[in-house]
Amino acid sequence: MTVELGGMSQCANHLQVTQSAVSQTIAKLETGIGAPLFDRTMRPLGLTASGKSLFARGQKLIAHARLAYDEVREGANLPISSVTVAMSFSLANQLTAPILSQLGSRADRWNIRSGISLEHQGEFLARDIDMLVTGSFNLEHRDTVELHPIFEESFILVFPKDFNEPLDLVGVPSYLPFIRFSRLTGTGQQIERQIVRMKLKLPQIVEVESSHQQMALVAAGLGWTITTPVCFASVQELFPQLRAEPMRRGRFSRSVQVVARTNELGDIPRLTASLCQQVLQEKTFPPVFEQYPWMAQQLSWPNMNVEDHELIA
Repeated sequence: MTVELGGMSQCANHLQVTQSAVSQTIAKLETGIGAPLFDRTMRPLGLTASGKSLFARGQKLIAHARLAYDEVREGANLPISSVTVAMSFSLANQLTAPILSQLGSRADRWNIRSGISLEHQGEFLARDIDMLVTGSFNLEHRDTVELHPIFEESFILVFPKDFNEPLDLVGVPSYLPFIRFSRLTGTGQQIERQIVRMKLKLPQIVEVESSHQQMALVAAGLGWTITTPVCFASVQELFPQLRAEPMRRGRFSRSVQVVARTNELGDIPRLTASLCQQVLQEKTFPPVFEQYPWMAQQLSWPNMNVEDHELIA
């Protein structure tokens, strides 16, 4: 956990113990092994060659232990004990019910969390979350995780419905403020990086943490914003007050995927990705495409496994 959370103090805070307790535990482990596991001259704390080897082997042992437990239950036609899934607010509103309806029998207990993606990543690293459905994912130890793509979407512009000025990033008048998506989120950080690359000067006036807040402010005529098609689709009740436009310059995109630790949940992550893709294609986006046909071109979909589709149908 010290490795996954990035340091002893972070580990201590998560476990609600003192940093000294964590340090002493690691020191005892190093004494028992007969080799240092952490290079304490590095900032942030880094692993030695022995530490890297033990960490990699330990991850595999944990994964195998959970896999053996789940396989025994599966062989006895029993569901796995529990699954904790985390999603953004916009995805959770659309996908929670279908996931539980179609895959609920795969686990005895489900815990569905929604909130800020970067916080979810920390909880995933700490093993408090088993699976992520996310458009924001950056993880060093990629060999320990499995990724199942759902779709890729290009960012779009959204203005108040009655805004009649030229709809272009460079030409937006200063009297219409930019509504920022929180820079505590992966999506917000990605938008900010693009703003910097395009050398846009957008004063800090309003910053929000949910796409519904973001769209509601735009619908009220209080500003404009950059968002994604799936976030826009989550507020269809606000469509009469909104006007969406593609980005004609500086186009950029993000990938939405299911993330899980390798081999720990059996086929649940793969089936979840297929189910999410199916729900978005068949239920979420068709009403959006009716009003904005061009938005279909902002999305790309990996091929869905036909067997998975039949299994969750």
